[in-house]
Amino acid sequence: MFYKTIGLASALVLASAIPAFAASACSEPIAPAALNGATATTAQMNAARDDVMTFLKQSDDYQLCLLKEEKDANDAAVKAKKDPDPALDADTKAKILANQSLKEKVGAEFNTAVGDYKKAHPG
Repeated sequence: MFYKTIGLASALVLASAIPAFAASACSEPIAPAALNGATATTAQMNAARDDVMTFLKQSDDYQLCLLKEEKDANDAAVKAKKDPDPALDADTKAKILANQSLKEKVGAEFNTAVGDYKKAHPG
């Protein structure tokens, strides 16, 4: 009886987690921390540049993934002879806009760090 209860509880937990997994297969990238260019070393600036470039690429991939998920969901709705979910479009646009704003912020922070680095290391 004990194992049956544990098994049932485990199945319930897994079943409740499935909708969360089904929500999106797209992984939102984590923005790199801002760097103080005035105190950074050349190695830190190079690493920060690499981190920013990686983040920008991952963000592009994330946005494409969101658009593909939306298209796939809409195609599935049409195939099932149902109306596409209008909330999905709004959700996708909101996620893309938020990510795009973060991309711009990260880029601006890095450009500021580069400017500060150049001022601190003339020549």
